[in-house]
Amino acid sequence: MKSHIEIIESKLYAGAVADEIVACIGEAIEERGQCSIALAGGSTPSAIYRALTKPPRVESVAWGKVMLFWGDERWVPRDDNQSNYRMVQETLLSQLGTNAPKVFPVDTNLKTPQLAARAYHDLLIKELGQNPSFDLVLLGIGEDGHTASIFPGSTVLSSPNSELCSAVTHPEENKPRITLTPAALLSAKRMLFLAKGESKASIVQRVLEGNEDTSLIPARIFLQRQERVDFFLDSEAGTKLTKRTT
Repeated sequence: MKSHIEIIESKLYAGAVADEIVACIGEAIEERGQCSIALAGGSTPSAIYRALTKPPRVESVAWGKVMLFWGDERWVPRDDNQSNYRMVQETLLSQLGTNAPKVFPVDTNLKTPQLAARAYHDLLIKELGQNPSFDLVLLGIGEDGHTASIFPGSTVLSSPNSELCSAVTHPEENKPRITLTPAALLSAKRMLFLAKGESKASIVQRVLEGNEDTSLIPARIFLQRQERVDFFLDSEAGTKLTKRTT
């Protein structure tokens, strides 16, 4: 496995990542007739989603051939301020009008997070096949090393390959979430990790140049992939790195 690292000037970051996503979508549609994406939540992706709605990017995508899924979701109603669905709706979907992608959010109206996770597992198989493989997965890196909602010490890290989605609890907030499992994420054709800001510099260095186990730094699950993994960092998040590839 090889990782590729792009370090981008902070003010250019959202646009540069958006350009990469546009290129990924175009390649997938050309090769397979559609593009399935697992989205990341958080402030860094939100700026990227806004950049995707700006010309000329927005006109460059055949949005009707794009399928949007969620890498993780908080156990809140879709109109809640903490909802990743709401963030994507406000920053991306509401700006696309009739030229809209197919959208597959987590159903947080079910009785329990466990039922929602099982329903999303079934939905992935229905929409993407028995062995789902996203065309593109977007992932953030938390300051504690989590990615999606896979936190340090999470049992999700040892979940069977047949399990695509799991209900979890945030270790500090003690609030439930739903997350895709490593099996679902690692099978993607392209995997992009996104990190921006000085506060991410230390954890980025530990992810890319450290040797800690994934149980401590779940974002290091990328090492389990055979295919290349791309890291898009802004100039502040990349300050502590000593090399560009691993």
